[in-house]
Amino acid sequence: MAFSLFKQDILDHILGPVGVYEGLRTVHDDNYVDRLSHYYTVIFLLFMQITVVTNEYVGDPIHCFCPTEFTYNEIDYTNYLCWVANTYQIPFSKPIPANYEVRRTDEITYYQWVPLILLLMAFLFKLPRNIWKYFAYTHSGIGLKRMLDLVKMTQGDTPEDRKKKLKTVAMFLDQWMTNISPHRGGCFPNQRSKVIGYFGIGIGRHHGNYLVFLCLFTKCLFLLNAVGQLFFLNEFLGSDKFYIYGYEVIQSILTENDWSRTQRFPRVTLCDFDLRQMTNVQRWTLQCVLPVNLYNEKFFIFLWFWITIVAVLTFFNVLYTVLLIVVPFNRKSFIKKYLKIIDAYDRENKDLFTQKLTRDFVDKYLHQDGIFLLKLITSNCNTVMVTDIVQELFDVYKKRQLNLETNGVAHFVHEQGEPNPRHHVTPRKGRTVHIREMPKAYLESLV
Repeated sequence: MAFSLFKQDILDHILGPVGVYEGLRTVHDDNYVDRLSHYYTVIFLLFMQITVVTNEYVGDPIHCFCPTEFTYNEIDYTNYLCWVANTYQIPFSKPIPANYEVRRTDEITYYQWVPLILLLMAFLFKLPRNIWKYFAYTHSGIGLKRMLDLVKMTQGDTPEDRKKKLKTVAMFLDQWMTNISPHRGGCFPNQRSKVIGYFGIGIGRHHGNYLVFLCLFTKCLFLLNAVGQLFFLNEFLGSDKFYIYGYEVIQSILTENDWSRTQRFPRVTLCDFDLRQMTNVQRWTLQCVLPVNLYNEKFFIFLWFWITIVAVLTFFNVLYTVLLIVVPFNRKSFIKKYLKIIDAYDRENKDLFTQKLTRDFVDKYLHQDGIFLLKLITSNCNTVMVTDIVQELFDVYKKRQLNLETNGVAHFVHEQGEPNPRHHVTPRKGRTVHIREMPKAYLESLV
């Protein structure tokens, strides 16, 4: 965590004023690899877009070698026309074909559109983040950013005020988690619930894993975007196998060849155009130089390595997220760590009720979304904040699970929600446990 923050500070310092937005963010609901895609890559693309636009529209992006009889107006016209009408490349070792259609097979068509393509790439890198914000902030049933802001602001409060605010946050989380009920409406809710329970494929807010799978989906979009950008650039540049461009550059450096002399970004090209005069039409073939390709070459090789690194890191980020979802040990160990701090869990304690209470607290009360939120709070605040929230949630859950009634029957509820005091049976999937069956130490801990 500290190393990630260190790297983030370095990039923010390099970016300078353009990194102000990231510095103003008080809380983060993403990790450093996500920010490489949706923030730092976007800033880099916009910076290069401004650089290319400046060279194209402020400077002279093309210079053509015109005959001496051309006037200044004809030279300007030739430069503009060749820039707009595309140029083509034929190596100096080969003769220029007499057929004009054959010449067009090596036409270069990308350099005019580089600024717009960079804007499109920046938009695609930002799109998964916007999808996450839309569905996580407005469709998750919880004000994610506001909750994180509230918890972080309590760090500077007095212990009394902090405990009061964190208790409010815990009560809000309790209501949010206890309202989870699969298939409460729609067509055939009971049948859908049975199918989901049989196959174990329930995904959504009412299954307690909405935010977790939305996070995984967003990271998959980041990965798909990074890999797709390499193939997109291959089609845009019209070159053969641009997605292995970086390997070719590395090979050229190792073999001590001039890696900058590449056919993908030629600096000297040819241009064919017709010049209409009063009595006839003359066709000219001129040699032109593209200074803009000097920048494009360095920029796209850096962009290739950058996107490749981002794609590799995002792949491992997706893999890590999948492991967190499918491996329950991580979730249990995370909660047990805080339960140990508040003396609510002891690894040496072999009491079955205590172990079951802890297991149900993780699996049937917090669910994956609740633990996901606690981990977000951990990454933005200190351990004290999370410990207080976990203690409040555990106390509420513990009291709800053992509701002593006047007839001496305790209801151990397997699902969330208050048991109905008019009945002497527990809700669905629950069972009745008599007080004499419970260990004395367990009952004393609930008083």
